[in-house]
Amino acid sequence: MPRADVKICGIATAADYDVCARAGARWIGMVFFPKSSRHLSLEVAAALANHADSYTGDRPERVALTVDMADDALDAVIQASRPDYIQLHGNETPDRAKAIKARFNVSIIKALRIGTASDLDVCSTWDTIADWLLLDAKSASSDMPGGTGHSFDWRLLSSYKGMSNWMLAGGLKPDNVTEAISMTGARALDVSSGVESALGKKDHGLIRSFIRAAEMG
Repeated sequence: MPRADVKICGIATAADYDVCARAGARWIGMVFFPKSSRHLSLEVAAALANHADSYTGDRPERVALTVDMADDALDAVIQASRPDYIQLHGNETPDRAKAIKARFNVSIIKALRIGTASDLDVCSTWDTIADWLLLDAKSASSDMPGGTGHSFDWRLLSSYKGMSNWMLAGGLKPDNVTEAISMTGARALDVSSGVESALGKKDHGLIRSFIRAAEMG
């Protein structure tokens, strides 16, 4: 079974970044959403970006996670974090995503919340707009659009044939990676709470275990 690329979302420290880079993560995510325990200040984000730029090994691509953020706030986030991708994790429309790409010249990851098969219908509206789709579980709380550790029925993706690149998110952890890949055929995985020892605190051992499991497929 082919390996899956990994995005470790919600890192907070230079040590988090180093572990992700050394373990082989393709992406790291920085969260800019004040209601999240993983929210970063612009000062911390800038320090992380500077550390990442000085890293001498292979560098994961940086993702800035935002939720329905206005242009002036995006300006500040992009200046601080200098991301390769903006992750839109709110109710952003395709037109809004097009405007962000045009204004900031940055790649887009669009998170879509999945609960039933019909929720996959919207994926086609993002073809040619989003560089990646992130298929996440619907959250019971409107205050927290993701990062809750809940999963959806992965069987819904067993015959999914969307055109866009996509990654699986929601409820992933080291001991269910193999099952997730087998059931969905995912070639990319996004994890946050599944590699934490406490809310918002990344566990470096779990990060290494998760990426190792994804590499084994």
